[in-house]
Amino acid sequence: MFRFGHATHPNWREALELVLVQLEGQMQLEQFASDISRPQKLGLIYATEAFAENMPQILQGLRQRTNIKEWVGGLAPGVCSSGVEYYQEPALAVMLMEFPADSARVFSGKLPLPKPGTVTASGREAMSSALIHIDPLTEDIDDLLDDLSLKVSTRQIFGGLVCAGTANTHIAFEPLSGGVSGVVFASGLPIEVRMTQGVQVVGMEHEITGLRGNFVEELDGLPALDVLLADLGLQPDSDEGDPASQAAEVLAKRFAHGLFVGLTDRALAESIALKGYTAGRSEAHQLKVRPVVGMDPNKKSLAVAEDFKLGDRLSFCTRDENSARVDLTRMCAELREDLDAPAPKLNELQAAGFSGIHSQRKPRGAVYIACNGRGAALFGLQGVEQQIVREQLGDIPLIGFSANGEIFRGALYGYTGVLALFF
Repeated sequence: MFRFGHATHPNWREALELVLVQLEGQMQLEQFASDISRPQKLGLIYATEAFAENMPQILQGLRQRTNIKEWVGGLAPGVCSSGVEYYQEPALAVMLMEFPADSARVFSGKLPLPKPGTVTASGREAMSSALIHIDPLTEDIDDLLDDLSLKVSTRQIFGGLVCAGTANTHIAFEPLSGGVSGVVFASGLPIEVRMTQGVQVVGMEHEITGLRGNFVEELDGLPALDVLLADLGLQPDSDEGDPASQAAEVLAKRFAHGLFVGLTDRALAESIALKGYTAGRSEAHQLKVRPVVGMDPNKKSLAVAEDFKLGDRLSFCTRDENSARVDLTRMCAELREDLDAPAPKLNELQAAGFSGIHSQRKPRGAVYIACNGRGAALFGLQGVEQQIVREQLGDIPLIGFSANGEIFRGALYGYTGVLALFF
């Protein structure tokens, strides 16, 4: 398995030393023994903003003590590891990854991607999948992702938006600001990637039949606000007071974590072989979720943070802790099913150490990228998501970060968690 470490400390030197002690201690354990069939070494690092100015020194220290020269990663509001999460406090999470020769290639604005069609020395496609980190201030992110999707043969592009407006927002050999960086993986390298949502679909799926800029005015030929209230089984009392203000009050009480719409992405549903569309609506994990950011009660329209076209389809969604727990468990169960592995029991893990998934395909490590609006803001406590992953998949090496937007199969999402397993 990949060696990994994590720590929190206000002094970057102390945090780094705590991580290095974990990495060096794991060298003595059989399950973390280096694999000579995997000579290519890659370091993955995520840090919180408190260490932005110290990233050059942190990278230098990691290179000196690990002898790994290639590093990728980024800065974020929070970082996580197996079973733990650090949010808005000085923290580091590091993983030392091993791959067969010519399996991974770091890229950035200073290190261009291989040309499309490039093959490695062993005859494999050079760009089969990619882990990417993007500065949120980068222009035309959707176009950038579309272009990258044309170059990566499987469209298995995953990652997230790192911090914005600070120095050293992401790392590719060196700390960088602005643009995109990451690592592309050659074909034949087993990686399983899944996404989880934290929403529950309400009512039916509707066709957009009236638009004004970002305001959805009509759904299925009816005022959008009336359709929303009908889906919720709610209706303001039109005999008393102002119906418009009553509608706003009803919705404010109903949506403690915000009001959302889910956009149906049929191409995504087909590409990951999901069930399709039943009972007039899509499954929650098939949707691209966007927030409703405004309402015009007089015109009965809703403003959504997304560009629509007439004929697009959407569903209204609620966001709550229970829905997020259920869908995260679903995602992990799907992974176990693909691996033909039983669910481990946490007490057995604690007794046996890093037992991981009991399967012929044991993950060497994992990366988890979750929206910074999840975590304690949604679950009430830090580390809940990481604990669910550990309970479902075992105590496999895992690090990750809280993102300002999550990337799954080359598309930008919000309010999601993206989990990648490396074998």
